[in-house]
Amino acid sequence: MSICSVVIFTRPEATEAVSAEVARRRFCEVVAARQGRIVAVLDTHDRQAMSDTIMAFHDIEGVVNVSLAYEYTEPGDVIGNARGKGAARDEAAACVPGDGGCGCGG
Repeated sequence: MSICSVVIFTRPEATEAVSAEVARRRFCEVVAARQGRIVAVLDTHDRQAMSDTIMAFHDIEGVVNVSLAYEYTEPGDVIGNARGKGAARDEAAACVPGDGGCGCGG
């Protein structure tokens, strides 16, 4: 899982159009938009697609700059563990069989 937020700086007169274009993109949500600034959140399991989307924001008419404000990435094995699909290798050593606390089912 990867989640990030970006601030997109635009020409003030282009903010509304850029905001609409960003909102149309896959896994993008516009959280706020005011004269010349847009805050967007991206949420996907594909970090490359996220990076490509952020870079593509630069090509939208009216965008001046894009700044990454926050990024959080969780490795796939941690996600699997959280969903009860088994513990990651490092977590297996801390497993107490039968207690079910680590999510490994052991």
